[in-house]
Amino acid sequence: MRRDILRTRFYDELTKEEQKKYFHTKQHNYLPSIDNIYYNVYIENDHKNNLLIQPLIDYLGELKEIAKETRELQKVTNTLSLDLKGVRNYNYCLTNPDLYDIFISSNLLNNQTPRIHVQLRAFGLWTHSPDDMLLSSYNAVKELFDLIQDRYNPIRFSHVMENRIDYCYHTNAVHNPEKTFTEHKLNDEMVTNFRKWQKIGRIESEKGQTTLKNDYIALGDRSSNNIYARIYNKALEVIQENYKSFFWEMWYNHKLISFYDKYCYEYAYKEKNYNAVHKGKIKFYTEYGKNQALKDTYKKLLKNPGATYETYRNFARQHMPELTTVLNVEFETQRKFYYYSDDFIDHELTCIPRFGDPSLNRIYRIIDNKALFIDYLTSKTLSFRKKDGNYKTWWNRLRQTKLGGVKTDLELLRDYSRELDENIVKTRFMNALATCAVYGDRLVTDFKDDALDLLANINDNDKNKIEEYMYKKFHKNNRLKNRKKKIKKPQMNAVNS
Repeated sequence: MRRDILRTRFYDELTKEEQKKYFHTKQHNYLPSIDNIYYNVYIENDHKNNLLIQPLIDYLGELKEIAKETRELQKVTNTLSLDLKGVRNYNYCLTNPDLYDIFISSNLLNNQTPRIHVQLRAFGLWTHSPDDMLLSSYNAVKELFDLIQDRYNPIRFSHVMENRIDYCYHTNAVHNPEKTFTEHKLNDEMVTNFRKWQKIGRIESEKGQTTLKNDYIALGDRSSNNIYARIYNKALEVIQENYKSFFWEMWYNHKLISFYDKYCYEYAYKEKNYNAVHKGKIKFYTEYGKNQALKDTYKKLLKNPGATYETYRNFARQHMPELTTVLNVEFETQRKFYYYSDDFIDHELTCIPRFGDPSLNRIYRIIDNKALFIDYLTSKTLSFRKKDGNYKTWWNRLRQTKLGGVKTDLELLRDYSRELDENIVKTRFMNALATCAVYGDRLVTDFKDDALDLLANINDNDKNKIEEYMYKKFHKNNRLKNRKKKIKKPQMNAVNS
């Protein structure tokens, strides 16, 4: 148990069983994973004026015009829908929501430009595996191009090449980033061959005293197309961006955070504001605290419309523990990083034999031998060391962490994430309903009356919205389908490395 938790008044109120139930974590814990994989697919003999793919470009162009009018996904294949997202010179995006996006370029910059760019998303990589997502996405690319296959002029893919791979570690080993990453500490302990860095944080003020919160350190230059490293508050990102809610359950199951942490983080996630964690601490005490007088004070505070997050922070600080900080230590490696090792990757490294298309074997060779690349990244590229040259304890533990990935219960995570996000939607609906009631001067009616009144007063002016309802629900289902049901794995055939 962390010392700062042991010193709090709330901890002293609890029985030993309650102390363990609410605050137990595995200290100095690390969850490793591949967080993003981007790869390019090259078409054999492709060039700027390739007429073989023009039927597909024309078809996607028609669907994009419909998507612009409706602002909804347009179904293309059994697994892919056309979205309006774009990246660089890739003007068509085919998505399997939450899992991967496939970008197609209609106009190549030159004949060496890849026609197809694929981005695998964090949800699929964390909850399934890189193998599953690589095979599933590549099969989706082939299914897409099957739409225009001509048996006399077949389209063949020449090769697949990595574009970006992100290795990350989620850890609770650094509880106080403000002390660990001061400029003085960085000067003394950080060893790196990066030449640029930046630090971003929040400013908290209390009674005229300013506290700088260290939330984000970045090293490197993204424009170099080589390596970019980040160490940042992952819980803050999940709350502020309001996505990847499955991490709360995953972290809790792997003892990275406690029951208390999870409760407060979920509360802030629902409010989409990190500062709401302090309100979550107060609410936690109203449910699990023992001092009835204090519970009554906190309940009154929660009902006070004038209470600010700073107010909640000041009250919580007197009685409640701080939350466990979860940092993400991430190395973003791009094509240039692997370019210098092309011969080594293609001729020296091997990969585990898999079922699937051999075109993916180059990326499999990188993934299966990621320990070699990570060892370089965490020793030569960036490390934290003591004065005697040995690694700092938290960094050494990171380097010793096994890289087998994270075992997860996909159905449990999907159910948890869906329930949490569904509750947020319900809360927003209730807020919107309350706003409608206020506009209608219905100040003493209850929820049921307001809901019935809203339905009763939908008139001819709202007819178009009603007609669009089923259409919108159909497209919303496409966006959320992978959060709702188990993904059917693609059919596979044996292939050697």
